[in-house]
Amino acid sequence: MSENTICNVNLLPLGLQGFSNIRAGKMAYVDKTELIAKIANQRTPIFLSRPRRFGKSLLINTLKSLFTKGLDDFRGLSIEKMWNDSVYGVVHLDFSSIADSNAADFKRDLVELVAQQFKSTTVQKYDSFGVRSPSIVLSEIVQDLDDNSIVLLIDEYDAPLTHHIHQPDDLKNIISILSNFYATIKQFTDKFRLIFITGVARISHVSIFSAFNNLVDISLDSEFNSLLGFTKNDLEKYFDIYVANSANILGMTKDDVYKRLEQYYDGFQFSLEAEETVYNPWSVLSFFKFSKKAFTNYWFKSSGSSSIIMQYLRTSRSFKALEYQDIDICIDKDKLSNQYDISDIPNDILLLQIGYLTLRKKTKKLAKLVFPNTEVEDSILKLFLSARDLEPDVEDYCEIDGFIACIDRKDLHSIIDIFNCILNDCVSYDGNIFNDERSVRDVIYAAIPQAEDLQKIKEHIYVKGRSDLELITRKIRMVIEFKRTRPNRNAKESLDEAICQIQSKNYGIGPFQKKELYRVAMVISTEKKAILEDFSREFFWIYLSVHWLGASQFENLIAKWLCPPLPIVRSFAIKL
Repeated sequence: MSENTICNVNLLPLGLQGFSNIRAGKMAYVDKTELIAKIANQRTPIFLSRPRRFGKSLLINTLKSLFTKGLDDFRGLSIEKMWNDSVYGVVHLDFSSIADSNAADFKRDLVELVAQQFKSTTVQKYDSFGVRSPSIVLSEIVQDLDDNSIVLLIDEYDAPLTHHIHQPDDLKNIISILSNFYATIKQFTDKFRLIFITGVARISHVSIFSAFNNLVDISLDSEFNSLLGFTKNDLEKYFDIYVANSANILGMTKDDVYKRLEQYYDGFQFSLEAEETVYNPWSVLSFFKFSKKAFTNYWFKSSGSSSIIMQYLRTSRSFKALEYQDIDICIDKDKLSNQYDISDIPNDILLLQIGYLTLRKKTKKLAKLVFPNTEVEDSILKLFLSARDLEPDVEDYCEIDGFIACIDRKDLHSIIDIFNCILNDCVSYDGNIFNDERSVRDVIYAAIPQAEDLQKIKEHIYVKGRSDLELITRKIRMVIEFKRTRPNRNAKESLDEAICQIQSKNYGIGPFQKKELYRVAMVISTEKKAILEDFSREFFWIYLSVHWLGASQFENLIAKWLCPPLPIVRSFAIKL
């Protein structure tokens, strides 16, 4: 292929689950087949848990291709030298396809799904099953099959359960149906060459874990930590040209794009003993395909608001998303592999299984749970607000073009008004987020949409520190530092501290593609529960102009010395 062909974003397999189509279309594919071969060579039932949008369905489809067509779709991949098994009949049960059925319909739909999938493996007629239960139908189908003749692939086994978490009667009946169904699979285990099951949560009372006393759970196995998701090496090996393309679109260097990808989408670790973390593949591929949108939150929009977490947050009053960021969360390692009642999963375990927390090793007995990246931190706040029917968007108060115009003309009065409207809508009066600058910043950050002409960044890393919030348009780079008032620090003192931090840590200074730098200090009143109209600003007109002209580092330093920033302009008209 030519370089231009390789960089064609239409060759990114975003949302595609058909492995054969990906290979036939010569689309980008990260070769994980060495690990897939280790799964396929197993003879005992295997279970794998991963959050949504990590590629479980593609993995199922890849195994289906391997067992039905052999190596036809695997030429040039690692497995080609490792696989010499036969082909088999494959039964693929995707429970997400019938997840929204009520209990009665679920029973009927599961019978139909089983009958359709086993059609090529049995001579029994589809119409003969009548109104019998799925477990009886399954028993009648498989009892006459040869041993080791069928591969059974079950995708999203827990989807019907999480979908009905808020419907206790249906949930109870569906659990009963599935319990009997898995018990039947266990009864006829010898008929299956391989049983492979995926899901998100480890849920008790459905017999998947109790029925299969020989079930191998590879979810926490370090060997399979990177089976789903991209490693840093994967990114550099398979997607470097896409990184270069995105850098060109965004006017950034490749190194900067790699750093931002790591900050936004990396950090997932599924085994405590794993030596590396992985990137969310959905988010990375979305970024490459829609680079004009910059580093936005793709995961939450696609699947981050699953039924189980949304229902939990709607009913739980103990969960405080904003405070969670600063808590050092540690749990006993043994609890990671426990099964839980679907209606009573502990907060930490639920967030871990859904993908809002990830693992880090703390001690021999303790696991530390952390937010993996910026995208997830943004998602947990959006999720928390959405669950309480508070979905702020700056466009609710000002059209996005109008908001961008406010930034471009440095209209601090309008910007602060918009920020205060967001806070007023999203934060209860007795809430304590105003005791923490970061929490206020995060609510505002979550409300501002990522747009083609507006990029938002929080915690941008500089040599001497991290800026609170940056808003970047085609003309302006606006750097904001938040400080809150305290009993021993009034508004003016808070303003002075913010200004001092901006200056001493050189926030905003760098080659920012000919953008005017506008540095702002905002004071948060703990008592008033609002941002006060106190701000400072500095411009670096001549210094940055010299940099744009390609002057040497020495000439830049001289220019900065000869042409220092304009004096700080302060306004102290406190809005009551």
